[in-house]
Amino acid sequence: ALDFVISEARKNKIRLILSLVNNWDAYGGKAQYVRWGRNAGLNLHSNDAFFWDPTLRSYFKAHVKGRKGQDWNQGSASINKITELLKLFLQSVLTRVNTLTKVVYKDDPTVFAWELINEGRCQSDPTGDTFHVWIEEMAAYVKSIDPNHLVGIGTEGFYGPYSLDRIEFNPYSCAHQEGTDFIRNHQAVGIDFASIHIYPGT
Repeated sequence: ALDFVISEARKNKIRLILSLVNNWDAYGGKAQYVRWGRNAGLNLHSNDAFFWDPTLRSYFKAHVKGRKGQDWNQGSASINKITELLKLFLQSVLTRVNTLTKVVYKDDPTVFAWELINEGRCQSDPTGDTFHVWIEEMAAYVKSIDPNHLVGIGTEGFYGPYSLDRIEFNPYSCAHQEGTDFIRNHQAVGIDFASIHIYPGT
């Protein structure tokens, strides 16, 4: 389906920002990575483990790069347990060749930018440090595969603990405790542009 979307956008001269994962459960989201980890025997207590657990980060990197489960060289029994699931899910993203246009995603000018995660939050760490470290690591990883496209984060735009003088502008009183910080996060190395999400009534 994504091949078709990109192909149609290309025909109509539309540029796309493609999100690599969703914070929410739609389309699996970060919760799917946590389920895979739990099925592999990892002791994970929160969906926020997606941001700090090294095995889950390796799953995400494999998804981004497009490596199939059987190609992972982690030497971990837990990864072997989920290989079949990953075969179904892990198709090339940055390195995928579009079946309609025959252009590799990372080489396609139809892609304006990659978004690391739609509306990412790490509520288990309200300091924002865990999410910030993840942003820096994943932005660098995406850039190592595709240095040509822009990379954004995809957060809603909440001011956090590094911007206390601005939290009054957040859409609700505890938004500064969501584990993100709009200004700090967008100053991370590898992040090329900022975006926000605006909803009616906020």
